Amino acid sequence: MSGASPAPRTFHGRAASLALLVVLLGPLLGACVLPAACGSFIKVPEMPPISPEVLDREFTREEIAADVDGLLGLIDEAHPDPYELLTHADVQLRRDALLAGLDDAITRCELQPPLAELIAALGDGHTTVYLPYEEFFRHMTGPQGCWPIDVHWENGALIVRRTVVTTEDGALAPGARILEIAGRPAPELFRTFLARQSGETEIWRAGSVENAFAVHLWLAGIRPPYRTRFAAATDGHEFEVDVPGFAYNVVVRGTVPSSGRQWQLERRIDGVAVLTLNSFSADLDQFEDWLEDVFEELHAQPPPALVIDLRSNGGGDSRLGDELLQYVTDHPWRQHGRKDWRVSEPLRRHMKSMLPAWIRWLPVQYLHPLGWQLWTTPAGELVTLDFDEETPRDEPLRYKGPVGWLIGPSTFSSASSLAVAVKDCHLGLLVGSETGGVVSGFGEVIYFRLPHTQLGAQISTAHFVRPSGEMAAHGVIPDLVVEPEAGEPGDPVLEAAVAALLSGHPATQPATADQVSAAQATGAAAEEAAAGAAP
Repeated sequence: MSGASPAPRTFHGRAASLALLVVLLGPLLGACVLPAACGSFIKVPEMPPISPEVLDREFTREEIAADVDGLLGLIDEAHPDPYELLTHADVQLRRDALLAGLDDAITRCELQPPLAELIAALGDGHTTVYLPYEEFFRHMTGPQGCWPIDVHWENGALIVRRTVVTTEDGALAPGARILEIAGRPAPELFRTFLARQSGETEIWRAGSVENAFAVHLWLAGIRPPYRTRFAAATDGHEFEVDVPGFAYNVVVRGTVPSSGRQWQLERRIDGVAVLTLNSFSADLDQFEDWLEDVFEELHAQPPPALVIDLRSNGGGDSRLGDELLQYVTDHPWRQHGRKDWRVSEPLRRHMKSMLPAWIRWLPVQYLHPLGWQLWTTPAGELVTLDFDEETPRDEPLRYKGPVGWLIGPSTFSSASSLAVAVKDCHLGLLVGSETGGVVSGFGEVIYFRLPHTQLGAQISTAHFVRPSGEMAAHGVIPDLVVEPEAGEPGDPVLEAAVAALLSGHPATQPATADQVSAAQATGAAAEEAAAGAAP
């Protein structure tokens, strides 16, 4: 059965190293005849293409061990603090158990689940092994189809959120509980998949598994028709259905329905403008051009309120968030208070790879103090960067009305950093539920393919601290918490935000001097406490 397959959810970190290289090359670009737009000259390299032959072969135990050890070695070398939750000895024991539990020859699809579980145990959402989407894509080109029900994980139960398969009596409908799939308890299956999902928070991990539940079932060898036991949405009675396979896109999957467009501006019937930003993984120049068009329109016809939806935004380049803030606030801000960057040869190679091959040999990194730091600091040590507040430019198209921001479990990485800036710098009303990305956490990833199996992976090279200095591993908490029930019609989060903005919610008002002073005092106290706790 045909249909669009899911795109892999990859998250490139809170701040792109591309920004650094633009700064590094500034003097050189000014002196040479090179393209005027640095963004078109310096590129974050794409994930290397996969060799088709690896999809059909089995790998020896020696090849698998080489891939596993290579990945763990890179984490040792480049990650700023990989053993925050597990000791190095614990990881090695898990590594030994993984290899001992494998057959002598296995496929990529057989390696990915246990390897992903090993890496997920480190507790870093930016350090992960990708699902083998290439094989899933091939499966979806056939007539089999996949799991056609959108699921929601709630208090240890798996709930139907949306479904195209129904029963005449309404028992199989949103709100029904899924008890068993193919004879296996559904909560047990979901917990198994959770253990393979990297992330700092339960809500992020659960949301990621919900989105990719069909892929996880397929990877576990469970195929349609799916003999499934439910507890009815109507009265809770139990019944069984043979759920057929469908095209992947037959049902909307995830907390927030997506239009499939990266960025979108809509005007509601009440005049409120809704800016939906589903990703910051894009070219900065392109985003700047798009924003200019959007805010020219909003300037010509000012809406009574502006809602910016980050609920499906998995992050990318934090410079896009800074550019957006230029159009919606005249107050200073910063997305991070501090960044601790682990210097390593893999990081240096990654940053050099952003340059065209003909210029990589030039020592351009030494032309700027930060580049000098990163290339002269011994590998293995940290470079600590303190962030100053961003001063808004004189922007004639700036929107001056009330602004609301929608956030949720799928708000991650640089999107959650933007939400942190909104929270700590009092830049608008946050509505929805806690973000999946933490307020202070890892990022600035390098990504690659393992040499033999060519499974995709990425690892963090830096740790970011929020502007207030808080180090806790939780997401951004909204000012107005709205958590819709499974099957609830419409978009309650958006409606709550619009109602609050139009009624003048206090969080939509500019920050007072007392609020700014209190935030700065909180940040200073947190940073002092962290410094005092350091060995």
